[in-house]
Amino acid sequence: MAAARAEHTRTTLRFFYGWWLVGFAWILYGFGAAPGYYSWSFFSPEIIDELDLTRAQTGAVFGLFTFMFNSIAPVTGLAIARWGTRRVMVVGNLVTATGCWLLSDAETLWECFVYFGILVGAGIGLSTIVPCQALATSWFTKYRARAVAAVLTAGGMVGVLVTWFDRVMVQEYSWRTGWQIIAVLSLVLAVLAAVVVRNRPSDLGQQPDGMLPELEGRLSPDPTANASSDAWTPSAALRTPQFAVLCLCTVAFAIPWSVTTAHGRLHLEDLGLTTDVAAQILSVMILVSIAGRITGAAGDFLVPEKVLGFALLVEAAGMFGLLLATTATMAYVATILVAVGFGAAYISTAVVVAKFFGRIAFAQTLGAQYLISGIFNALSPAIAGWLFDSTGSYNIAFSTIGMMCVLGGILAFRLRVPRPPGRMNVVAATE
Repeated sequence: MAAARAEHTRTTLRFFYGWWLVGFAWILYGFGAAPGYYSWSFFSPEIIDELDLTRAQTGAVFGLFTFMFNSIAPVTGLAIARWGTRRVMVVGNLVTATGCWLLSDAETLWECFVYFGILVGAGIGLSTIVPCQALATSWFTKYRARAVAAVLTAGGMVGVLVTWFDRVMVQEYSWRTGWQIIAVLSLVLAVLAAVVVRNRPSDLGQQPDGMLPELEGRLSPDPTANASSDAWTPSAALRTPQFAVLCLCTVAFAIPWSVTTAHGRLHLEDLGLTTDVAAQILSVMILVSIAGRITGAAGDFLVPEKVLGFALLVEAAGMFGLLLATTATMAYVATILVAVGFGAAYISTAVVVAKFFGRIAFAQTLGAQYLISGIFNALSPAIAGWLFDSTGSYNIAFSTIGMMCVLGGILAFRLRVPRPPGRMNVVAATE
């Protein structure tokens, strides 16, 4: 009997669809998020010249985009709970395709706000950030951090290709052609999501991590994980101080990346670097973020809250480095630090949310967190652009962002697992 059970476990693991789904989610996340996220910033100089915009205005458009894909996260969580991840991802990719195609014909600032800021932002929010993390969280417990990290590395890997693609577009074609190609890509992703996504292991008669039902609780890496999964509701999670700290940490890790993405090429060219060198530095930054995301997988082995704290401090060092950079070498080092810190914090935040509040409340709790942080993230590119237009430099913006990362890192180190409601016998962990 024991031998038969062991053989059945190996068979389940061998054909466990979760790992296939990680690969599909990698494609859906990378090609669904990276083209839209990175292309606006790279196309900004050409858009500024053709549409007669200012840096503050292009930063404001990117800020609205950031706000939309963050603020729609609670709606995404509710939609996932009602209709399932697959349907939500299909709709999101269709919205993205519509926005990108309309943007390719934009002639005014307000069209950019509507087509890119609202439609593309909402589409990417519906199709990528929450759904892909929700899939990894639903399908994995023991290997959760590794699954989330594997999926989210796509943003960096595909981002490198996007930088190359964008450079070809502005040098050989136009930014308008670029958005048309991205629109067609989004349609392809909508079809892929409809065909391959499965909402949860039970849809295929499987268990998280591919294990037998009786082994799930025994092999959980966190003794409070199952209790938390049963006990937490989104409303209860939102009332905890841990949720407030995680919101601050999300703001702290996201703002450096959004500001560097929105103003990176402009800042590097202000230093006297050529467009090709700036593109290479930004490509390296995006590529190195992959290593940061892989580092976030250490949350399966180390305390994820501590990993988050270290990541934010590294990101702070990168922002101060950009503030002091005067050469290409210094810019490379600074952007690498930003990338490593951002990648690790990005993964660690989701892992901490899953650890603290469980699988059942994950999507809606993470969605609410992104909504709150998105309000601040949306303003940061526009404020950074306004500060540059007013002072002629990014010094105030970069130094303020660096200090915010330091504060977030300190608070992350002090995080403790909250006591699950209704399970007072579960002792809150102190790592």
